[in-house]
Amino acid sequence: MSRFRTGLVVGKFSPLHAGHRYLLECAESACDRLIVLSYSRPEFAGCTADLRRLWLAQAMPTVEHQVLDAIDAVRLGLSMPRNDASDEHQRQFCADLIDLRLQTTVDAVFSSEDYGPGFADFLSAHWQQPVESVVVDRDRIRFPVSGTSLRSQPNTEWVEPPVYAAQTCQRIAVLGAESTGKTCLSQWLAEQRNWPWVAEFGREFWHERGGALTSDDLLTIARTQVDRENQAVQQALAMGKTGIVCDTTPLTTLIYHQLMFDVPPPAELVALAERPYHQLWLCAADFPMVQDGTRSPEAFRQQQQAQYHRELAERGLNPHHLTGSLSERQRHLLS
Repeated sequence: MSRFRTGLVVGKFSPLHAGHRYLLECAESACDRLIVLSYSRPEFAGCTADLRRLWLAQAMPTVEHQVLDAIDAVRLGLSMPRNDASDEHQRQFCADLIDLRLQTTVDAVFSSEDYGPGFADFLSAHWQQPVESVVVDRDRIRFPVSGTSLRSQPNTEWVEPPVYAAQTCQRIAVLGAESTGKTCLSQWLAEQRNWPWVAEFGREFWHERGGALTSDDLLTIARTQVDRENQAVQQALAMGKTGIVCDTTPLTTLIYHQLMFDVPPPAELVALAERPYHQLWLCAADFPMVQDGTRSPEAFRQQQQAQYHRELAERGLNPHHLTGSLSERQRHLLS
């Protein structure tokens, strides 16, 4: 294999498996410098950017990792393409990202799929210099495995135990408008399973600010909620638990922004609302509202609920529905 100054590998690594490791090792051995770029939109539950960043750092500590989520792209002024976007869009995003973030060029693209030669040609034209395509184990003879198959059927034959544990650590979230039981139900479910519970930070922050929130405050709420989830996953893994239960997600914060403010939500908040979960439960607003002095009127609750249905449908998400009394909802959660 030729020796290159700078090589590039692009992949979702969702999850990182033995075939990926082989590709990366081959690329590293052929390059003075290897750049590994990973992004996915949407991300997959159990394979978020924070986890992929950790996996790559542990598996290949001597190469340069650039693991991004949609939020990182927003901060760079770029729009991350969705996974089903055209090859042209994906290639342009990678070229722009390398130009902006790394301010370099590459001499070779390493891949184990058919996109490699076209990608190398695109980068050659973009930088006006030769970029070679190096295809490794294209027919998956050495490692007959793919990320798609491992997402549907996780196993430890092709992924290392820490990756398997993180990939299969369930993130369950309970959603719903105000006074639909999501807090007590999510906490109850966490107790039943003996899993970490992630409380709704927005409610704490609302009390701290006396109910007066700005658009930027909602972005802070969503960021903090995600940080708490990540901490809970690490706690679960350290304790040998197989999941966490979340009282709300950043999608809830986005919906509050849509209903509270006339200005568009921050792009970062929109990106945070794409965060994936293994399982979503949506509480119906079908029992009387309990006014604790902090909640909005019934009309707002119904607006919230309608917005949940719209946003989930637009994202192609099909949550499990919780209806009836609190005890009936509890039975559904355990069914």
